[in-house]
Amino acid sequence: MIEGLYKSVLRSAFGLSMGVIWQHMTVELLGSSVDYAHRVNLFFSLMARLMLEGNIRLAHDGLCLFGSIHDQLDLLKEAWPEEPGEDDLDGFGLWFVTEAPAGVVWIDSDGKEFWT
Repeated sequence: MIEGLYKSVLRSAFGLSMGVIWQHMTVELLGSSVDYAHRVNLFFSLMARLMLEGNIRLAHDGLCLFGSIHDQLDLLKEAWPEEPGEDDLDGFGLWFVTEAPAGVVWIDSDGKEFWT
């Protein structure tokens, strides 16, 4: 499941925001029995792989975050809403815009950065 999900999200969300990564992942999981907690775990697994393979970096205020991938993702996990409201993640994705401590910078095969 994770391999197909990864490839699909990489293709469909490239250059777009972290909220779009979450939305595209959620669309791919429609009709499955994946609950919210598992969806969150899948999201962080996808983010880790995107970072490990050099497809994205996390950034805030025009600067890429420092530290290990694990440390950077922990920053997101600590801020992640435990019980999101209707518009926080799935509706309008407001959490990604107003509360997330970082955003995504995409890196293409030539090393060009696409800030979101």
